[in-house]
Amino acid sequence: MENRIKMIREALQLSQREFGERLGVSRDVISNMEYGRVQPKPLLLKHLCDLYGVDPQWLDTGAGPMFIGSSKRSKKADEAMAIFQSLRPEFQDYALEQIRRLAKLQDR
Repeated sequence: MENRIKMIREALQLSQREFGERLGVSRDVISNMEYGRVQPKPLLLKHLCDLYGVDPQWLDTGAGPMFIGSSKRSKKADEAMAIFQSLRPEFQDYALEQIRRLAKLQDR
């Protein structure tokens, strides 16, 4: 499973720190899970699947797709990308800055 956790993080292009912060754990916890030194608790695995849209069966066994393609989260992301891509470049810059600010607010 540790390889699959690392594969998720790398697919999302997140550092161990970023991945851990969003899950509510430290970089060290992520590192220890990825190297197989610590077995993640079921609650953390559920949170990981819910947060990142990961298929629980794939996480457990490696069978099937890594991400759940038809989740509500995916539809929202697709909608947001379509809107973003339709904006003029100067509005894209503004929208991206606002999203960054929202993400910082969320982390507080």
